[in-house]
Amino acid sequence: MNRNVRITVVLFLTLVAAGHSQSSRKPSGATTDALQKCLREYRKEYSIPGIAAVVLTSERILDIGVDGVRKLGEPDSIEIDDKFHIGSNTKAMTGFVAGVLVGKGLIGWDTRISDVFPEFVETTRDVYKDKTLQDLLSHRARIRKFMSGSEFAQLPEFQGSYVEQRMAFAGWLLQQEPVDIDTTRGYTYSNAGYAIAAAMLEKVSGKSWEKLMQKELFEPLEIAAAFGWPAYADEDQPWGHYYDADSERVVPHDPRDEYQLPKIASAAGDVSVSIKDYAKFLSINLFGLNSKDTILETATYRYLHTCNDSTKQYAIGWGRRQHEGYAVSRHNGSAGTFYCTAIVFRDKDLALAVMMNGDAPEAVKGIAELRERILKTYLE
Repeated sequence: MNRNVRITVVLFLTLVAAGHSQSSRKPSGATTDALQKCLREYRKEYSIPGIAAVVLTSERILDIGVDGVRKLGEPDSIEIDDKFHIGSNTKAMTGFVAGVLVGKGLIGWDTRISDVFPEFVETTRDVYKDKTLQDLLSHRARIRKFMSGSEFAQLPEFQGSYVEQRMAFAGWLLQQEPVDIDTTRGYTYSNAGYAIAAAMLEKVSGKSWEKLMQKELFEPLEIAAAFGWPAYADEDQPWGHYYDADSERVVPHDPRDEYQLPKIASAAGDVSVSIKDYAKFLSINLFGLNSKDTILETATYRYLHTCNDSTKQYAIGWGRRQHEGYAVSRHNGSAGTFYCTAIVFRDKDLALAVMMNGDAPEAVKGIAELRERILKTYLE
């Protein structure tokens, strides 16, 4: 990292660290008190255990708040530094780390799977041999979806370290029948595609996906992330809550029970962070989108959010949409017990994220309403 980039990152970290105190400089819209009231209202109306939200620019947090409890039936309140599982919003982080390795020349967006794994060439189906890192990260490699636990349950048992298991999973996937591309959207969403991408990053770097995430993203931004459920290793963190259809209520999920996300697909959705730390990730994306080099060059940030192709509805870890006439990058993430939604205005220097430690159909609708209500204040 050159001197100018280091200075920019230090400035960025200072601004984000000061962001909460700067919220006393009231923005022209919702104040922190107003956001807090709003969070409490939606939490109660939609029976959400705990909720967090942040609105930010590239330089400061405009509004941030949390409300509710870490676990239903227990008195401990959600705190600003508590972690939430962000599910598939992890994909943008994996894409970010891929951008770092591309910048270092270790791999390219157009690097083919077969270039990194020549040992799989003889057993790989022809349809996959020219698929690239970008194809995998933008869901265009035609890899099986792996969107449910039942799919993972049918897998053979892969041996060795996480890195070895991911490589074996990649080799297995490349022997399977391809899926069709959704012609309406232009891509077919695949968690397994991100598993292959992670295996490629591990192969070219010599480091595990977990170590890459720590070294290239979390440490530079001073993000205190966890892999897996927040309370798995720290009992003072929030529990997730799943929807029980029989009682029509959300029920606490024991973070140490048998429901754990498979490590072979962690790159697709198994990171937990606080709302304050997630704001750092969103903010550095805004920095880059506003032509400011930081960890990545600004051209790389644009690539992550657009793939430099106006026809693509999904770039690298980000869905592409229009919102009230603005070009935005959006993503939702959930593994059934937490929920996270994020929206980045690519040309407006504004982003928002909302998290909750539960996942129920009506609550997800409520979060969407809340997101729009908050955004209306800042888009007027």
